Amino acid sequence: MTTLHGFPKKMVLLDCETTGGKATVDRITEIALIVITDGVITERWEQLINPGISIPPWITKLTGISNSMLAGKPSFETIADELIDKLEGKVLVAHNARFDYGFLKNEFKRVGIEYTTKPLCSVKLSRRLNPQFKRHGLDAIIERLSIPMSARHRAMGDTEAILHLFQHFSQTCEPEEIEAICKSLRANSSLPSHLPAGEIQKLPCRPGVYRFYSENGQLLYVGKSISIRDRVLNHFSSDHSNAKDLKISQLITHIDYTETPTDFGAQLLENTEIKTLMPAYNRRQTKTRKLYQLEKTTDISGYLQLQIVLADTSNVSEITQRFGLFRSKKKAESTLRYLAEANQLCHRLSGLEKKASGACFAHQIRRCKGACVHQESAEHYNLRVDMSLSSIKNLMWPWASAILVTEPAAPKHDKNTASDSATTHYHLIDQWIYLGRVEDESTMHNRLNATPTNTSHFDLDAYLILIRFLLNPELIKQHQLQITPLTHQLEERG
Repeated sequence: MTTLHGFPKKMVLLDCETTGGKATVDRITEIALIVITDGVITERWEQLINPGISIPPWITKLTGISNSMLAGKPSFETIADELIDKLEGKVLVAHNARFDYGFLKNEFKRVGIEYTTKPLCSVKLSRRLNPQFKRHGLDAIIERLSIPMSARHRAMGDTEAILHLFQHFSQTCEPEEIEAICKSLRANSSLPSHLPAGEIQKLPCRPGVYRFYSENGQLLYVGKSISIRDRVLNHFSSDHSNAKDLKISQLITHIDYTETPTDFGAQLLENTEIKTLMPAYNRRQTKTRKLYQLEKTTDISGYLQLQIVLADTSNVSEITQRFGLFRSKKKAESTLRYLAEANQLCHRLSGLEKKASGACFAHQIRRCKGACVHQESAEHYNLRVDMSLSSIKNLMWPWASAILVTEPAAPKHDKNTASDSATTHYHLIDQWIYLGRVEDESTMHNRLNATPTNTSHFDLDAYLILIRFLLNPELIKQHQLQITPLTHQLEERG
């Protein structure tokens, strides 16, 4: 199972089957739940329940649960204490949570137990995390994600479908996005005293970039989200989980935003604005003046040597032929040391010892196989070096030319969609360098033919965004991105 990230630490995924749709009249016939603790399954439980009333034929046809199946099964009163113990202290999650929560609350009330909670609705969560899709019912999700189903409209089968959906979110969404939206759906936030409520009300539940400003117009912070309103509200949660959010909440008086069709455009725009606008409280993606890499050379005896070098951000082809991208020399050295010790590489040939010749110290304590004194052949040693470096090899540009990535317009059914996200966006990218959005063919040609500038140098954060989206078939499909190689335009440039 995929470990779930960003979700409540303790939660119960639950589904009920019932005799009908009215919680005050109808009764539960089956309950299934999956307990998730710190992202992993800790319990599965399911139980058929005798409702004490007859099941209508159309319900039996839908669920397959008949009156004869429930004869002799326990009543809700019989299992109530066991069930409340399983629910206690955990976030209740259900698809259309209002339905399941309503039935649970009424069933518990009939047996003298008061059950109240703030449930998390997986329908609402799906709308927030996948706003590009129109339908978020369980049938639509099962079809969209190709979830194998052997028992649709049975409690455990439907609960397993919710689990598959959450696993999908963990693989395609960032943990902080999931956490922010879960908190927003379950709890009210405390707005900063200087921020008018209208500043929140105008925000859409759509992908894009938001900006916080102080009273004097200073740009405090730039962020991105797949649901702008949810993410902004999370900054102002009553616990103020970090000092930065607390400080921003004391200064903020105005918010503006730019919608994008999908998370792809939001991430690229956020990265660009942080580096060009330099907000006061952004730290994660500030401009990196230097990047370091590992470079291979061969000594006179044919053995591979490694050294830490400064990356040339104006030469992408050189970057992709080297190994790793590190924001500090210290980080590069710690990675090199880890690789050498984990794979018994020679510390002298790896540049970790400054001796000009002779056995390295690691060989003396039997942590080097002797390449430094030619006890291991160059051919064998070099193969081990290449295998050790494979995990940090930078990716070559996989297209023969620059590419145009089409990010389709937001669905028209969303009444909160702003004009910008209702427009298809076109992104120009070449050799892992993001050249920006283009509006038409003329702009595209001008960008491709422009003399390289500081803004067209290699950027590590943009590179990480691009490889995450453009080399992941699932994300390409989810965001409906279209990649068009510009071979013809490349020939014109030549």
